[in-house]
Amino acid sequence: MMIKNRLTWLIGLMLFAAGMIWSQSFPKDFFRVQSIHDLFEIFSSAATVIAVLIAWATMSSWRKQAQAEYDHALARDLVVLLRKYNDELVKTWHYAGSAITHIENSSWIGDGGSDSLFVTVYQARIKEIEAVRAALSPLELEICEVWSESLKIHFLELTSLDELLCSIINTYIRLMVRGTFDERSEFESTNALNSWEAINSLGLDTAVAAQQKIAKAIDKLKSPAKRRLIGYGSV
Repeated sequence: MMIKNRLTWLIGLMLFAAGMIWSQSFPKDFFRVQSIHDLFEIFSSAATVIAVLIAWATMSSWRKQAQAEYDHALARDLVVLLRKYNDELVKTWHYAGSAITHIENSSWIGDGGSDSLFVTVYQARIKEIEAVRAALSPLELEICEVWSESLKIHFLELTSLDELLCSIINTYIRLMVRGTFDERSEFESTNALNSWEAINSLGLDTAVAAQQKIAKAIDKLKSPAKRRLIGYGSV
């Protein structure tokens, strides 16, 4: 602390000495005001400079506030949609697992047709998650453009899982509608089973693991959004 104080005094003395030397280069009457008119002109110029500085500071503050409010609104919409998407992905994982069980047991073989209750139930699941994904899509574009392109990989992680799960459910729906076992049905069944194995290999092999993995993937987008919420973490 003593060394720091001595250094501060030394810098102050050096600046004072430099000011004294520098002032000798000006004429003696350099700072003398010739008339009251000149004095007012000096005050006017100073007031103009101060006004410009205040305007610049105000504009800078306004821009920061506007950006903060924009980020807050964007983050709020994203956090809400991510919560919905999290729930939809977990539900869809369960439906896909159920579809795989039916495919493995060949319980889809029957009369066929699109008026089956199971067809209606599984189609409703697809429509529900598609609605949330459609609402999230424009936000993804805006956020990656405004915040960071690096966030795109996290969106891709979620949508890739979404597409895999939906592909399994859609396969099961097509199998139920046809209701007959043939080479095409066997090919689609095999693809669905392979897709499910790929999902399991990602660590989503149980309901608890799937819920945790999905929540972790969602959090990669939710965390940067929460940091932009005004007042978040202040309570």
